[in-house]
Amino acid sequence: MLKFALASLLSVACLASTSACDVSILLNQTASFGPDGATALAGAPISSGARGSIRVVIENNTPFRAIFSAGVFDNTDERSSPLFFQFSPDSQIIGANSQATLENNGDSGILVLPCARVFSVGSRSLINLIRENPGAFEPFVDEAAMLDGVGFSSIGLSSDQADQPIEGFAAGFESL
Repeated sequence: MLKFALASLLSVACLASTSACDVSILLNQTASFGPDGATALAGAPISSGARGSIRVVIENNTPFRAIFSAGVFDNTDERSSPLFFQFSPDSQIIGANSQATLENNGDSGILVLPCARVFSVGSRSLINLIRENPGAFEPFVDEAAMLDGVGFSSIGLSSDQADQPIEGFAAGFESL
């Protein structure tokens, strides 16, 4: 009887702990995305996990210029460098087929990024990871675009203050 009661209690405990897990988080952790972060950028095409790519278009449906950083990273590997781009008047890290600024009522063009566990637009996680481990991009990081979220500006590009988000902010975004 004691064995039966103990087995039932363990079964209930296991069931309760697994039902509390978010299925998307569990599935996000199953695919191999390559070697440990000491040797690769997020999204690097490495033999242990064949990474595909994602295509993203970011639309700015506001009357103001958007200022932010966006990119991909592996949230399970704190040592890897994120692969990112920035939109600001002084940006030097620009996505292929894109431009340095994301002007009002415009779009980024199609940005092709390697798959990683997280795609982010201005999230605190991405900004923190860029600051901790910018990798080869370190000399080119534009601090004005390192915002927690997305900033908006109406100041002309010729002004020294063009990178100041005087028109407000939008929350950052992350997608697994």
